Amino acid sequence: MSVILQNKGIVVTRPKEQSAELIAELQRLGARAIAFPALQIDAPETWHSLDAALDQLDSFDWAVFTSRNAVHFALSRWQSRGQHTWPASVRVAAVGRESAKAIAEFGIEVALAPKRAGSEGLLENPEWQTVAGQRFALFAGDQGRELIQQTLEERGAMVEKIFCYRRVVPGANPTPLLHAWARGELDAVTVTSPEIFHNFYQMVGGLGQRWLKKTPIIAISPLTAEAITSKGLPAPWVAPEASNAGLIAALEDWARQQEKSA
Repeated sequence: MSVILQNKGIVVTRPKEQSAELIAELQRLGARAIAFPALQIDAPETWHSLDAALDQLDSFDWAVFTSRNAVHFALSRWQSRGQHTWPASVRVAAVGRESAKAIAEFGIEVALAPKRAGSEGLLENPEWQTVAGQRFALFAGDQGRELIQQTLEERGAMVEKIFCYRRVVPGANPTPLLHAWARGELDAVTVTSPEIFHNFYQMVGGLGQRWLKKTPIIAISPLTAEAITSKGLPAPWVAPEASNAGLIAALEDWARQQEKSA
């Protein structure tokens, strides 16, 4: 058990389906994990476009998964349709370590998972500098970033973006969270994407937004940190890598500094 996080109230804003691992690790380290999902992940309204892409998988050179959600929805659908052997000619890329781990759980080999997680890390891959004429299947959610598609197309690739899940703002009541905040039970907030931050900022309203100015925020990436500072909030602590381990490391760094300042 980590004494440094003992009894710290840490808000987890990840979608409910993705938060269990981080919550369990926080609890193991003695923290009080407070779940407040600021994003809801739903299946697409129709499976037609995903099914069509899965039927012609072997026509692509690369299959790119932009998140763990993309992995879950696309590959669960792939398996449910009786497909269990990944085409050997289709190389698989993951946006980060956690996505790569999720892909491996389906028994599929990951050819590329960048050391620097994120779209930028993928696009730095030497093999992706010369892609003219290659076909990419980009498995993603709605409202996602366009950077991968735009950059690959600028390099001459043919990219088909395949939407396999929807992002929805939860209708959660923030009152219990605000009451806990008022009682001084919230020590830090973890945020794992710009979209989750913007939703959280909206959901907690004016009162929560004022408290956020005094509450340490732990961002999973520099891109997420930019979203936070764009609202005029203090610069957050940034995880050294985009993973649960990175979030925990940043939380421990924050807690150590807080202890030194006390």
